[in-house]
Amino acid sequence: MASELSRRTVLRAVGLAAGGAALGLASACQSSPGSSSSPPTSGAAGRGASTAGGSTSPASPTSTTATPSTNGATSSVPPATATSSAATTGPSASSRPGGWAGLAGRLEGKLYRPRTPGFGSVAHGYNPRYDDRSPAAVARCAGAQDVRTAVEWAIASGTPFSVRSGGHSYTGWSTSTDLVIDVSALDQVTVDRGARTARIGAGARLIDVYHALAAQGFGVAAGSCPSVGVAGLTLGGGIGVLSRAWGLTCDSLDGASVVLADARSHRVDRDHQPDLLWALRGGGGGSFGAVTSFDLALRPAPRVQTFYLTFPYAAAADVLDAWQRWAPRADRRLWGTCHLAAVPSSGSRSISVAGTWIGPSSTLGTLLDTFVRRCGTQPGYRSATPHSYESAMLLEAGCDAYAPCHLAPQGSLGREPMSATSSMLPKPLDSKGIATVLDRIDAGLGVTAAGATAVAFDSLGGAVDDVSATGTAYGHRGAIASLQYTATWSERHALKDPRPMDDYVRGFRAALKPWCGEAAYVNYQDAAIRDYGQAYWGRNYRRLREVKRRVDPREHFTFPQAVRP
Repeated sequence: MASELSRRTVLRAVGLAAGGAALGLASACQSSPGSSSSPPTSGAAGRGASTAGGSTSPASPTSTTATPSTNGATSSVPPATATSSAATTGPSASSRPGGWAGLAGRLEGKLYRPRTPGFGSVAHGYNPRYDDRSPAAVARCAGAQDVRTAVEWAIASGTPFSVRSGGHSYTGWSTSTDLVIDVSALDQVTVDRGARTARIGAGARLIDVYHALAAQGFGVAAGSCPSVGVAGLTLGGGIGVLSRAWGLTCDSLDGASVVLADARSHRVDRDHQPDLLWALRGGGGGSFGAVTSFDLALRPAPRVQTFYLTFPYAAAADVLDAWQRWAPRADRRLWGTCHLAAVPSSGSRSISVAGTWIGPSSTLGTLLDTFVRRCGTQPGYRSATPHSYESAMLLEAGCDAYAPCHLAPQGSLGREPMSATSSMLPKPLDSKGIATVLDRIDAGLGVTAAGATAVAFDSLGGAVDDVSATGTAYGHRGAIASLQYTATWSERHALKDPRPMDDYVRGFRAALKPWCGEAAYVNYQDAAIRDYGQAYWGRNYRRLREVKRRVDPREHFTFPQAVRP
């Protein structure tokens, strides 16, 4: 994520009429760095690269690889079982003719260079603030074989690289200034109805995954940003609107196909490299290898009721206090978010509460009545609306229909420049903590360069805590909510100095450290966090380092906040 949770929803919700209100999700539409993998600091990748002579080589294509499709095409054919495949001879530093041309000649897909027609459409990620950062080349991979070839070529030649899926990295690290290995064409979704599993290509966008699964009558717990890549979402954990009912996205991860630093495709599951599977379930993208496909466990798609309430801002302290003592402890079939925002241009502030319910439709009203009583004030607006699973996911994404729910030019969605960071809330804030939140919302009115500043409290608990603190690499079991601080501005001002927005969101995080500590969510990555291993993973970082030492001791897959060996 994304974030996993789409900020477009709250913007859309402001003008919706009764009976069709969207969720007030507040997170910006981003995800973890590098999705399948992330870029190094300049010159970092390729350290200790294989010597000339092809000592590493890519594997031949196997039935495990998701093949490219349009808009997440789906099939009811059961996915084949993946195994580590035998190697075939691939390019090496000594046999690489013509530099970039040598790589281009070995790809089934296309290698884009700055003068290649269409380079501008593949050069950048989601956040326009990083558009001044351009790669030397983008390898648009047609399949897993291309990923193996590109990884081998980069390591053998000493070329720094990143692996990019959805391109929603908060820090922009999924776009290397050298080689970007783009897996976005690996987007097929194949459903095994009998096993209730899906094999999902690493390049699939979340809205396409929802669409494909819903067509087969299934669902998965994930976020709401429609254009986020499933790779970064899953690898970082995957907080979303059904997390309290079904767990994190990574909790559904049964297996994966991964290209490691030996440039071979490896099957990873409970029987094959279980320690690496553990690391992929919340350890973040970019540190271990390039995932080419994921196997996710599915559930029957439920009917979903969405709810949305707005309150007078004068009651914000009481509403936030009531929410934090209600949503994380409610029936796990309920998920909720509390969103506080400021709009500097108008001087306005707002608070809203939104969420989902997948229990009996007759029960939601009682749950909301309980919450409103605790608030001590009546909402100015309240709605609860039933939906199919897919229509609820579209609504959360801020979309009216599937086709336009893609980034332009394929759909009608635009990119959005933003700054963001995060905290994890271990227990309810006391009155001083709530007052600090409101003070920081007031401070957002002074960030005149921003279109809006905000914080979103997204409830956790429930099924998220059914997994032990060390059961996966995700480091925040037991937290009652994730907090995401955002500042956004207009896309046409994408290159505006972002420092006032960065200072604001990081100042918000710093102000709440007495209550939240240093903990942060890896999918909402922040380059300013120094002890990131402890912040993102806590006690699990030690084991992540052990896995790193085994699968990539020479740090070919690396970036500024990668897991270190």
